[in-house]
Amino acid sequence: MVYPPQQYPSVGEQGQFPEIRSEPPPLRTCYHQVRSLLGKRSYEQDEIASSPDVAATVTSPNYPIASDTAGTANSSNAYNVDVGDGVQYIAADQSNVFTVDGAVDKVNKQRWGKPVTAIFIHAGAGYHSIANEHHHLGACREAARVGMKALKAGRPATEAAEAALIVLENKEITNAGYGSNLAIDGTVECDATMVDHFGRSGACGAVPNVKNPISLARMILESSNKPLSLRRVPPNLLVCDGARDFARDSGMELVPNGDLISKNAHDRFVRWREDLRRAESRDAQVASPSRGEPVPQYNHEQDPHKEHTNAILTGTWNEGQPDSPAPPLSIGEYVDDYAGDGSPTPEPDPNPSCIAPHDGASDERDNVVSVSPESYTPRPSINHRATDSGCNGTIEDEDRITDTVGAIAIDQLGRIAAGSSSGGIGIKHRGRIGPAALVGVGTAVVPADSRDLDAVTVAAVTSGTGEHMATTMAAQRCAERIYQGSVRGVDGRDAPEDDETAILESFIVNDFLGHPGVRESTSTGAIGVMAVKKTPAGYYLYFAHNTESFALASMGSNDREPSYTMSRIQEGGNGIAHGAVKIGL
Repeated sequence: MVYPPQQYPSVGEQGQFPEIRSEPPPLRTCYHQVRSLLGKRSYEQDEIASSPDVAATVTSPNYPIASDTAGTANSSNAYNVDVGDGVQYIAADQSNVFTVDGAVDKVNKQRWGKPVTAIFIHAGAGYHSIANEHHHLGACREAARVGMKALKAGRPATEAAEAALIVLENKEITNAGYGSNLAIDGTVECDATMVDHFGRSGACGAVPNVKNPISLARMILESSNKPLSLRRVPPNLLVCDGARDFARDSGMELVPNGDLISKNAHDRFVRWREDLRRAESRDAQVASPSRGEPVPQYNHEQDPHKEHTNAILTGTWNEGQPDSPAPPLSIGEYVDDYAGDGSPTPEPDPNPSCIAPHDGASDERDNVVSVSPESYTPRPSINHRATDSGCNGTIEDEDRITDTVGAIAIDQLGRIAAGSSSGGIGIKHRGRIGPAALVGVGTAVVPADSRDLDAVTVAAVTSGTGEHMATTMAAQRCAERIYQGSVRGVDGRDAPEDDETAILESFIVNDFLGHPGVRESTSTGAIGVMAVKKTPAGYYLYFAHNTESFALASMGSNDREPSYTMSRIQEGGNGIAHGAVKIGL
């Protein structure tokens, strides 16, 4: 019979020492690379030292064993160990065990330390004026703080990402939730997606009357994991009125359309409608000119509002594109049916028409070269020189940005989640589903393989020209490229690549811009991507964009304040900006 340590009978009690087994314990390393979130595997036996001079130790992976998390009476640092033959005793956990090698103790302390959580935010890829970038970076920082607060409270990654995105949806300066772009009839329809660490998703598309579509997406995700009667499969994507009905039935408050329209969103809509009417009138004159009259030629180079017009039109095909850098004109300066009473909710057009695709000649990225982005470091203050061509200080001060937003979170259990939210492009067709509602297009997670001892996982969120991102399955392709460490080779086959920065650049040049569906399109391919790779060495944020700017922020649980940046392509540049940051464990 084997007695636990410190319970052997003294000599004379029974006249002899009890028999001690001499078989050595199974050969195992102290710190094997098992990454089980539940701790010790069920088939792994506890290793008990038979020497009475050393306290019993139990080898475990990086996380406490199940009995640790359950707790024992009067001690959170102890657990029951069954020696056999019905004998049990209380043993201290591994963090209090004496070891001969001090280096092992140091490693042990690090591995049993408080888990590191992280939150990553982006506020869209487009053009952000220098004068107003502090507003957008401030929104990113606030979202990061709220997301980190949820993570430190022990909330799962999906809830943390939701909390962060709600902050951005409630900001007027973002194209998500309140203040979103209006459809061609003046209705606000939003898209959102939430993806968990298993790659399961919940999404809503073109949903009206919902202030926080990311909350609806998370509700759909949770409901999709609950079985239905008659072996029905629960949905993970709902759109339009069906999504709105689901929100109402689930107890979510619906709001009138007018409550989702901000003043700036209404002003944008009025400008877009006027520009659309002018464009249609010009096209009609070109198609059927009067006899004997010359066809009027529209010269963009001589147009004093060229930059204003280009930026306005860009907002009709790039969800991450900001509002025009020109000063917002009063509604009275436009001859528009919707501007007469200043109502925030315009009446539907009886004959809505679709906006013609913008040729984007001044924004083409055919010859893409790598440029150096701004360094990704905490920046407590912004002090930039206003260099935007055609924009003076007054113009920039009045600039307003409208962006798609995204978030990636990692919780205390190491689970990763990603979410996106958007109001879509301006004067879009009713019912248009954008990339923020499509899994693998705007949001993607590559789950950790169950046989991977390092439990590597990757999440990615994107912003830009939604239709092109749908053609290329942008988020999924980007996440898989980083996960597999590959790029598109010269013959179209995958080629190995270890540099994640090179992978992202190749993704934009070859997988996105080089895709036949994008290359042969009449619309410009704009994209910004934010990806996070979770490894045993740390969490790595990688980002890249071919738009003028990209707003990002990140925060780890060991950070006092979020890190943030407004990544920009160099002035006059026509290429790709990229960067990276690591959050250590």
